[in-house]
Amino acid sequence: MAKHRINAGAALLALLAAGSLVACGGSSGGASASPSPGARVYTETASGTTIRAKVGDRITVTLRENPTTGYKWDMKAGPGLTLVGDEFVGPSPSPSPLMGAGGTHSWVFRVGKAGTLTLTGLYVRPWEADGKSAADFSLTIEAQ
Repeated sequence: MAKHRINAGAALLALLAAGSLVACGGSSGGASASPSPGARVYTETASGTTIRAKVGDRITVTLRENPTTGYKWDMKAGPGLTLVGDEFVGPSPSPSPLMGAGGTHSWVFRVGKAGTLTLTGLYVRPWEADGKSAADFSLTIEAQ
């Protein structure tokens, strides 16, 4: 039995490592939320930071998400940011997807006005009323 636990643990570590590589990469793989050439992509490592952008720029946020656990990102764009793409990409079907494996969720926002703009997200189970989140994300955009 202990041998199974070690193998399952190794498989889980491999899955988490692969998920981290996907989340830190660029494109989400689909047309609706794929960043345009030269677009900036921000992952969980950018949370809490301030970036600079120009009116008209597109900003992509790509975060790991596993809807099979009930958790989903509740992403909120403040005034001056417009959502132009929203896509979840599940685990790769090749060679064989793992049951319950997560993927990445990408949002593309267009900067619509100058000023200090904010993006915030909570990783929550929508049906839980306690308001606790498993993770959070915030990005401040100084737009010119």
